[in-house]
Amino acid sequence: MLSFLKLIRRKLYMAIARPIAKRLPYSDRGDRWFYWHHFFTQHDRWPGKRMLFNDVLYRIKSGPEIVSPLRLKTTDKELAKEFIAERAGAKYNVPTIAVLRNKEDIDKFDFPEDCVIKPTHGCGGVTILQGGAQPDRAALAEQLTSNYYYAARERNYRDLTGKLIVEPLLFQGHDVHDFKVFCWKGKARCILYVNDRNVAFYRQLYDTNWSLLPIELSPYGIDKPNVDRPLVLQEMLEVAEKLSAPFDFVRIDFYIDGKTLLVGEITHCHWGANDRFLSLDDEKALSRLVFDET
Repeated sequence: MLSFLKLIRRKLYMAIARPIAKRLPYSDRGDRWFYWHHFFTQHDRWPGKRMLFNDVLYRIKSGPEIVSPLRLKTTDKELAKEFIAERAGAKYNVPTIAVLRNKEDIDKFDFPEDCVIKPTHGCGGVTILQGGAQPDRAALAEQLTSNYYYAARERNYRDLTGKLIVEPLLFQGHDVHDFKVFCWKGKARCILYVNDRNVAFYRQLYDTNWSLLPIELSPYGIDKPNVDRPLVLQEMLEVAEKLSAPFDFVRIDFYIDGKTLLVGEITHCHWGANDRFLSLDDEKALSRLVFDET
């Protein structure tokens, strides 16, 4: 009976609130109302002051910290490389072939035979070129004027300058797996492994000793083979702690190929505070691991 009433409450809320949320203005106040609504639709609870994983990220996302100068700088994929070089060393940066700042740069640039093109001011929108393929230059020019804030209301993207960064295709185009280190107050707490999204997307959580954690993140119910301990695990954790030191919560993302360790990006609000767990107990377990300061 309780679950049925909960379902009815949710449907009534969605029917009334969703049309209103879509019309909220793009402003700090409108964004906060939108976050509050969206949090409920994702987690079936209101955000609070508890040290629950998504609640902590919600407070970062909706408060002034998300637009602090250093978070803004490290959201920009070009400027983040300056920060990474200063705090950990330039060798951990993915090499930059070029930064294209306007349509003229795009039109005249001779793209390498194999490369990756990313907007520095957004999330996604990646173009991969292989075997001498040529990009859609008009589509790339359109990316310069896109603003990820209007798609996701993540305020750290709102005032970034539109640019495209051209990088080499890593690891000769082999499968690229992500290792994302969750850090809290300068300490690495756990690692999220993400399988190559173009092969068979799944995610697993490991502690800093590379023991698999029994915490279920979506997608659920699929076969998730254990992953070998990275050879550069200790180095990865050390670099993550150097980069995370100025922040409370932050996620440091890495690409690894054998002994090669590169920082992919610095992520300030993991999944926009909307990641889904199989159960509240799973979220509590991760929260204890990440935020326990004893």
